[in-house]
Amino acid sequence: MKRIAAVGLVVALTGCSTVESKDIRTSGITANYVVTLPETGEAAKVSASYRVGTLTFVELGDGESVAASGGGKDVTLRHHRSAGVTGYDGRLDGVVAAGTEITFDLSRGKGDDSAPRSTVKLPERVRLTAPLAGTTYSRRASIPVRVDTEPSQLPAVLTWTGECIQTGSLELEPGRTSVSISTGSIQPAARTPTPGAAPATTCPADLTLTRRTEGTLDKAFKDCHIIAESRSVRRITSTP
Repeated sequence: MKRIAAVGLVVALTGCSTVESKDIRTSGITANYVVTLPETGEAAKVSASYRVGTLTFVELGDGESVAASGGGKDVTLRHHRSAGVTGYDGRLDGVVAAGTEITFDLSRGKGDDSAPRSTVKLPERVRLTAPLAGTTYSRRASIPVRVDTEPSQLPAVLTWTGECIQTGSLELEPGRTSVSISTGSIQPAARTPTPGAAPATTCPADLTLTRRTEGTLDKAFKDCHIIAESRSVRRITSTP
């Protein structure tokens, strides 16, 4: 077990814009593909988004589509737009087995290169069995954590976040099914989010366990972020 810096993807939504794909070559697009395994249930969630630059999203046009397949199932992803972000999502029912390869297929119109094979393999699922949701823990005491998982060669990362605490994390090496967040590891927040307000000392805190794999980008793209992850979250209360 080792303590690591928190890892996350933070996107500033202010100033996001969307452009039509007809004016953009595939070689200029950055793709973002994510497969999410539920803690329970029998369907993998698949999502895709495309960008040029940092905050400009690409909307597919007539005759273009993105699909995902794996485990003998396939789905055409549906368009959505929320909080300035344009993306596509769907689900693969019954596709949760570790090692299953998921393929994303971007089909483009005439005159543009399609990107039919961006792939990633599913990790083993993880589930937090302790602590229980709704329990309260003082930052002056350790927190025992237990994990239910299939055997895996992949590590998992436990993170904690909350309004009154500093974000932190621990890495659990492959095969580990228990760990303790030691006394003093969860620190109070350095500042209050509302200037002039009294700092909160007690707040809800989310413990999140994540196991992740990274995939391979289709060569037609400029760049890509492609991952599959299993995630388990428990909300507790953190007190001084």
